[in-house]
Amino acid sequence: MTPQQLVQDVEHLFSLPDVAIRINELIDQPDTSIKDLVEVVQLDAGISTTVLRLANSAWYGLPSKVDSISRAITLIGMKALRDLVLSTSVITTFKGISAEFVDMMDFWDNSVTCGVVSRNLALKCGVRESERMFLAGLLHKVGRLVFYASRPVQYRQVLQEKDYGEAAVIEAERAVFGFTYAELGAALMRAWRLPESLDELIAHQLRPGEAPHYPREAAIVHVAADIAFHMSPDIKARFELGEYNLTFDEAAWQGLGLERSMLTEIMQTSLIQSFELLEIVNPRACV
Repeated sequence: MTPQQLVQDVEHLFSLPDVAIRINELIDQPDTSIKDLVEVVQLDAGISTTVLRLANSAWYGLPSKVDSISRAITLIGMKALRDLVLSTSVITTFKGISAEFVDMMDFWDNSVTCGVVSRNLALKCGVRESERMFLAGLLHKVGRLVFYASRPVQYRQVLQEKDYGEAAVIEAERAVFGFTYAELGAALMRAWRLPESLDELIAHQLRPGEAPHYPREAAIVHVAADIAFHMSPDIKARFELGEYNLTFDEAAWQGLGLERSMLTEIMQTSLIQSFELLEIVNPRACV
């Protein structure tokens, strides 16, 4: 079995909304206009509302109120719109996952936090298109959801290693399936026809040095995932950072070229932004 074969088995369960698919297609066409995008976004009232709330949030820090989808696209750009639509759509895509495997509110709590940290690390590193880094962080563990939904019996074997830590779970995935959630998530990105850079970042998040084209960006997701894993419970505590024993690969951190002293600032900023974004894209997670 390959990651691609497993994704094919569940494609009917995990397909993006029509609006997200169409927006993704339009962005790749050179003659697409803002009017074209507005017409598609407005077909989904929920996505329209969320995009406007995000455009008016501190996340973008725009100087004046954004009162229309057209103005939102003009100010944040077409590619940023695609990433916003995909971000808000994907949370509604995964439904019916058994609570035996995961608390979905906690899952998206962690995922949004990883997206926020990824974006903030990217900004510090001077990476272009930092919104894409938010999306990569948000989607970094969707492969786990595919495992839970498609192979629950086998995944129970994997979870027998849970008490030994995340590294043990990852090795158990390799032993049971022959691949990890990272490779499976990348296969889902390809099935959804998302930009190739995105599936590379997700595929190589565990070993960023092996990424063929974007090793620094993969290192960002790697570091952000570890930070988010430790920070996520503090989102519920409302802006109080704890003491963390971060376990990311030191080589990945060195590849970012950042000072270690920047971590506290990045984490504090990310904590506040994560809480705001959770209230917008997944309100139930902040109850």
